[in-house]
Amino acid sequence: MMENRGLIIMIDDDADDHEIFRMAVDDLQGTLDCMFFSDCESAIAHFSDPEAKPPGYVFIDLKLPRVDGDQCLVQLQQLSQFDDPTLVVYSSSIPEEWRERLSKIGVDKIVEKTDSIPELTSQIRSVVDQ
Repeated sequence: MMENRGLIIMIDDDADDHEIFRMAVDDLQGTLDCMFFSDCESAIAHFSDPEAKPPGYVFIDLKLPRVDGDQCLVQLQQLSQFDDPTLVVYSSSIPEEWRERLSKIGVDKIVEKTDSIPELTSQIRSVVDQ
């Protein structure tokens, strides 16, 4: 197991979604650290620092301000810290025609947003237990 699997980042401009996500991760009772970014630019700025700890998992919303989630993933994958994280699109509605494009850019899993913390906890568990 890689040492960086303990960091899970979420890129989403909705603070409520950050809160729900944090509660779901806390319910896993593991040793995962969470880091939240409200847009692509702040995530790229953070991970452009060679000292930044690489994430094990990236959960990203498709609808972000200025730079959409799919474009953001393409940009993040150019950074050395993004050689190996599990990429998860976490969005309220994912059009069927997007799914192929997302898998082409390296998305490992697509998770639809839910307000149910137990449901989200189990979805996150299925990602981190792989």
